[in-house]
Amino acid sequence: MPISYVGVRGKSHKEVWNVLKNAGTVGSVVRALQDYEDRFQSLECFTEMTSLLKTILWRWPLSRYHIWNNTRLLAKLGDKCANTDTSIAVSILELYSVLALCGNGTMKLLESKELLFKIVQSMGRMHDYSVRVKALTLLQHLTRSAKGVSMVTTSYCEPVVRGIIDAMGEWRSSSSQMIPTDQMALVMEACRCALLTRWAGNHHSCFWNHDIHIILLDIILGNCGAICLTHVEPSPQELITRVNDNVTDARPYVWDILGYLMVHYEEDFLSRTRGNLCCLNVLISCACSVAADLMRKGCSSSSSCLSELEPVLRAVLLMVFSFSKYIQRRSRQCLSDMVRPFSEAHLKYILASLQLNATGEVSLLSDSLHTVNNLMSLACYSTLPLFQKLIVKSKGIKILSAIIKRCLTSDIHVRRSSVASHLRSSSDGKTCCWSHVEDWEGEDIVLFYSLQTLSQLIEVSNLLCNHHKITSGEIILCTMCGLESQGLINNLQYILSNNLGAGPRWYSARILSFFGFYGFPSKLGRKMEKALNEDVLADLKLLLSNGQSLTVHGAILVARCPYLLPPKESFQKEKTWGDGSSKEQESKQDEGRLRHEVRMSNRVDSLALNKIMEYVYTGFIHVDDDLVKPLKILTKCCGLKSLSDMLHRKLPTWGTSCPSCDFTGALEPAGHSLSDIILEAGAADGMIWSCTMCQSQSPHKHAHKIVLSSSSDYLRALFQSGMHDSHSQIIKVPVGWEALVKLVNWFYSGELPGIYIDCIWSNMDAAQQLHELRAYIELSSLAEFWFLEDVGEQSLKVVVSCLRSDKRSSVEIISFAANLGQWKIVEAGVNSIAPLYPKLLDAGKLEDLDEELVDMLRSGYVHYSQESHNWSD
Repeated sequence: MPISYVGVRGKSHKEVWNVLKNAGTVGSVVRALQDYEDRFQSLECFTEMTSLLKTILWRWPLSRYHIWNNTRLLAKLGDKCANTDTSIAVSILELYSVLALCGNGTMKLLESKELLFKIVQSMGRMHDYSVRVKALTLLQHLTRSAKGVSMVTTSYCEPVVRGIIDAMGEWRSSSSQMIPTDQMALVMEACRCALLTRWAGNHHSCFWNHDIHIILLDIILGNCGAICLTHVEPSPQELITRVNDNVTDARPYVWDILGYLMVHYEEDFLSRTRGNLCCLNVLISCACSVAADLMRKGCSSSSSCLSELEPVLRAVLLMVFSFSKYIQRRSRQCLSDMVRPFSEAHLKYILASLQLNATGEVSLLSDSLHTVNNLMSLACYSTLPLFQKLIVKSKGIKILSAIIKRCLTSDIHVRRSSVASHLRSSSDGKTCCWSHVEDWEGEDIVLFYSLQTLSQLIEVSNLLCNHHKITSGEIILCTMCGLESQGLINNLQYILSNNLGAGPRWYSARILSFFGFYGFPSKLGRKMEKALNEDVLADLKLLLSNGQSLTVHGAILVARCPYLLPPKESFQKEKTWGDGSSKEQESKQDEGRLRHEVRMSNRVDSLALNKIMEYVYTGFIHVDDDLVKPLKILTKCCGLKSLSDMLHRKLPTWGTSCPSCDFTGALEPAGHSLSDIILEAGAADGMIWSCTMCQSQSPHKHAHKIVLSSSSDYLRALFQSGMHDSHSQIIKVPVGWEALVKLVNWFYSGELPGIYIDCIWSNMDAAQQLHELRAYIELSSLAEFWFLEDVGEQSLKVVVSCLRSDKRSSVEIISFAANLGQWKIVEAGVNSIAPLYPKLLDAGKLEDLDEELVDMLRSGYVHYSQESHNWSD
């Protein structure tokens, strides 16, 4: 069934899609596939139809929704996925692979355990070579995200790992020292699949159990299993020679896999395998030897070794920053031995090159691979005590600080895929709807590696220069290392407060700890500072042995530090007030609230406890040197692991997310009994409602005054006014249920859930889109009355973004927004459809609009026409 080009020749990509869409091409192919019967139609007919559909899905991502959302078609394809005819199985796996380029399509495929089982089976040795290759390709797309890896490995960890391992290593059964040409495609796809090791999980243990270290060694050095049997490690030069003699396209992937395995390595992995430390040590020595050799050769940016250096240097970098103390020590010692003969000249060259980047004489983008390799090399040196002081005294910290500033003040972003050629593929630019995938290194690896390196050098610099003695706002230029401390602190705090990737934020936090700052600042945390000194709503009193006490809020502790709460039996019972009355008979004076008392150990330092509370409420603190030790002890007792790790200045664990100042835990059952206010939705929309906490039949949320008042001046004034409304247990919020849910989420997390413009949104009808956007228009209106500036700005941003992406519901949105007096949204809606005014008028779409709104559209169209005429002139 070839594509007919009649009527589409010379048309643009978008125009061709419109022709196909109007002709119902996708629907016709789908119906034909659904009605396909083996008894009456040939196999060639089936494969031609799937081939045509695959081509359309590849070229026009908008068509994918109609396939992955078709349950009947997916069931039909699933039934044939395990077909004994190779051409049928291959065609279906190829079709699935294109569907999986869509993030929503991937999740849909992963939801089917039966389908996932068939895909995993197709990777097995009993299947045809081409089927295995296509199954591995599909698996790569399914494991593009941490969520995808978790869904796959939770159900089929062992068979998935075994399928990958078999494909990577079965060539070794031949006498060949190198991967045979006819096996290369299988090995390459398996190696790409093994990159799922970038995510932490139980699959790492499974890979070690299946001797992944031996297979990696065989691919790098050639079929050399005898090395592990002799327990004699080859010399560095022998390893370099063998690597150079064994040229293979799989090598960059092997270095990546090795790096991920090493950075996530746990001490007991190898003890559960049949091998010993020999292969592991050889792998470490091999990576360090090859990296050092290429570093020595790569002092010229024109050298051909630059592209070879990037993956192996990154593997070494992941080793020296490994979670495993053994890997860390072994790799650092090995690397130190390898680079020592040429280190002085090499370091001088690196710092001189990076100085040009720091000053702007050489753009970070002009030779980004060279810059990245220099930064990774410097990062490796920075972990070796032999070179740390030399780098600091050579103004290395000043150079890194300047590069960090340049990254933050420019629009330059260097992603790893732009410098690592092996990560580029034909599917680049063809993916869609992947909102939940983020590299731990962030969008800019120049920024990441600069921060990672600085995190190692700042401690040495502190010992030499006493940077930690500065006070907030003080500008000091260190004559030894050239660092202007306050400028660096400001840049690091900017990184912490913005979504620049978990890795950059973690390393920024570690650097800041050497200046006495701990945690992750946020807008919500800054708002919650008000609650620290709020006494009226406090329901807990922490009693210290010295007679001092600290009043706090149970809802905050439930969410952030439950270790300090009293036993559930005494605290989570029906609340009583000062006069002994129940909650239903609430006193009109909140001052009458009974405070539960918690007696602290006599070893608890009062200043440390106050700092703990500051961190619990705000997520970010400044700590003087003399308070660090008692704070370390107390954070451990309080279960504040993230703060404890920062106080002990532990290296960030690769892949971990950053802690956030989040109070949504108070909305969970543990915090229900601490609720002292109900937010009731203004519009129920026919919902049937029941609540386990109260008898109200209206949709509502149980909340906490202390959280609400910290983010809303209006609510704080209301609660403190002494008027009748201030004592009411219920606040009627003039928004619908969907808007109320989003509003409460914002109060407790600081984040307003948005709408992701993906294929699901694009395929909603106008009524569905309006239903989704009504909540944001209502919140925009509420924000004006409750003085919620952030909510208003974020709601407007969501609505405007959706209006720009799809204009089908614009007229209805304009009308609804006008009724609520949201003229910024009205203006955005008018601007989005003003060019369509004549068509909308002729179609009768504007009949229900107020005359004022129609006039706005007419004026917008006139302005648009004049602008278009000016451009044409």
